[in-house]
Amino acid sequence: MFGAQRLNELLAEHEVFQHVADKNDEADPKKTEQLLHIHGGNLFIWNNNKGCLLVTNLRSLLDESESGGIQTLMCQNPPYFKVRKIQFSPQGNHIALVGARGVSILALPPRWGRQAEYEGGKNCVTCKTFPIGERFFITNISVQLKQASWYPMATSPSPHICILTSDNVLRIYNIHSDPQTPIQTHKLTPPIDNNMSMNASRISLLSMYSVTTGLGETVIAFDFAPPMDYTPKRRTQFVKASEVVQLQPIYLLQGNGEVLMLSTSLTNNKFSKGQLQGPLIMLPSAEDNYGVDSCSIHIMSTTPTTVVIATSTGKLHHCIALWTSDNESDDIDVETQSVRSRLSQVRSTSPLDDLTPPTLYVYETVELEMDLTMEEDDPESHLIDLFGDPVLLSRYHCCTSVGIHSIALPWLNKMYKFLQEEDEDKDFPQDLTQDEPCIVEHILCTKTTPSSPPCLIKGFSITSDPLFGPSLVCLTADGQCTSIPLLSTHVTDPPPLLSAQAEPSAVTSPLKQITDSSFESHIRSLLKRNLSQPLIRAGDWNSASSERECLQLVTRATEILRDEYLLKQKLARDAISRRVSLLKDQKQQQLEDLDQLDTIRANIQTCAEEIAEDHEECKDRQEQLIARLEMVTKLVKDRDPVLSKAEMDMGKELKGINDKLQQVDNRIKQLRIKHEYQAKKVKQGSAQSMTNLTRNEEGTSASVQVDRFKHILFDEGDKIHEMIKKLNNLNVQAGI
Repeated sequence: MFGAQRLNELLAEHEVFQHVADKNDEADPKKTEQLLHIHGGNLFIWNNNKGCLLVTNLRSLLDESESGGIQTLMCQNPPYFKVRKIQFSPQGNHIALVGARGVSILALPPRWGRQAEYEGGKNCVTCKTFPIGERFFITNISVQLKQASWYPMATSPSPHICILTSDNVLRIYNIHSDPQTPIQTHKLTPPIDNNMSMNASRISLLSMYSVTTGLGETVIAFDFAPPMDYTPKRRTQFVKASEVVQLQPIYLLQGNGEVLMLSTSLTNNKFSKGQLQGPLIMLPSAEDNYGVDSCSIHIMSTTPTTVVIATSTGKLHHCIALWTSDNESDDIDVETQSVRSRLSQVRSTSPLDDLTPPTLYVYETVELEMDLTMEEDDPESHLIDLFGDPVLLSRYHCCTSVGIHSIALPWLNKMYKFLQEEDEDKDFPQDLTQDEPCIVEHILCTKTTPSSPPCLIKGFSITSDPLFGPSLVCLTADGQCTSIPLLSTHVTDPPPLLSAQAEPSAVTSPLKQITDSSFESHIRSLLKRNLSQPLIRAGDWNSASSERECLQLVTRATEILRDEYLLKQKLARDAISRRVSLLKDQKQQQLEDLDQLDTIRANIQTCAEEIAEDHEECKDRQEQLIARLEMVTKLVKDRDPVLSKAEMDMGKELKGINDKLQQVDNRIKQLRIKHEYQAKKVKQGSAQSMTNLTRNEEGTSASVQVDRFKHILFDEGDKIHEMIKKLNNLNVQAGI
């Protein structure tokens, strides 16, 4: 809010608007101009007096050190017609200068520097400018340009512009290849019956333009819908299946209120001729066909496709475009079916002849308030220009010569959520069954009374800069620029945060959710306004209105401010006061409950400690009892006179071991006896050998015997050692 007020103050004092103020401009009081546009933080204004484009940087206005200078973009080839509208291309590199007698394209120069100004901030820059279809408009003097719009970037490889002329022809130009020759030309007139005679056909050709114009059967406006994928059907089973083709639907509005649809493609030459279908069926049917004085059409960038049709009497029809299936088409009356079958023969040789047109379902109709005094029984007709909102997709704006309105469609978000559900058996949502009409805000009024002249609007644009917030910048014919903050009560739900999605366990109380949402919706319903008081920008004060009209204007404004603002704010304040009082009582009660709960918690904690001590004592006693039970069980087993099978087996095994030990003991005794006997024999043998050696020192037989005795003794010694080892092993095994 502060940023919007600051922007309003800066724009009101800016000198750029002194260059474009032209009080002698003779403009159509029923038509509006669009000579102002905000793009990339820059404010662009077309000066018809000098045929140039003025540019100033909005962000530099906030910096006191910056001068906030004005750059002048001069045209290399200025347009020879009066510019009524400027349009930026989707890429932002070109500007279309649109007038009643032609279109010129201005190529923007490069930007660099601190503030990203054109050519570094030069005061005057010459830009390349070239006309579109100049030869056609020069040779066809009676043809007027109805509308010019840039082709959507999603289905266009290069910048293209569409031009609708009063001869009921839509031409598409490629501004890079050949700006004088259209790449596609679509005649929007119905074809002549083949059974008609030659003279009749000539007469019809000569009078077709005047007759269709008089009956309102010429296309006066068009808009682009989101691209759709189309798969051509296979003519025969021998034809290869076709690939998916992306088509660009174009909705065309005729003066009598009928809507046509043209499907074409710039990337596939096979579908370059397009398919013209319509008029589209509008349901439910109306006797007046929802008005015969249509003036503008707008396609909102939402799902489902929403079509807005405006009439010169101030009525707006909100339609939903849906493709009906074969089963649903049976419910349409016979007359409608015959019209559809007759119109389907418009292009029978086109590859798109199997493409079914959508049906427009009129959701609601709203009538704008053009006069603040509400005195006119027969209201004047005003041409309404429709513009989308880049900040909020479910909102659009209406610009007339007497003011600006803002319309928001809150039911679009609910319908989008309903269509995104994957359950095929889903029921119709309860929110859509409730009557939730659109929200209309009268933002600016340029005609205060029926007798006062309007202060014509020269252009307006929406700024989405975070420094200023969403604001509407409007330029009037007196050279005044007004910035109005868009404080709509309708705000879409923000997308969920990643942190909220990552923690599904953190669930709030359902009662708290219900209470908060219900109170918030209650306050919103109390503050919801049925009427809004616009900002008044009066025209020429010299032609003052009568005192009666001024009194009615003041009375009307006072009544709206009292009933729609002050009274509802008072009701909301009383509701909030009652809510605060109730919450205070609940808070006091909750504090008392908390104190009581703290006391209970302390008691529970003390009881828990006592129970824990008792548990430890019980655990110790249990361990002691278990030990005593084990001891008793052991004693009972020891005193049992009957041996078990295991004990009997163990006794037998012990007896066997005892017998083996006795045998081993006997063998050991025998070995000892043998050892002593052999020791004696060895001693005797050694003594006898010594005596034999002394006697037979020279005999050879004595030495041989000595050697034999040595070998015998060594062998006996080895045997004795082995027997000792075996004896030791047996002692170890027997445990002796």
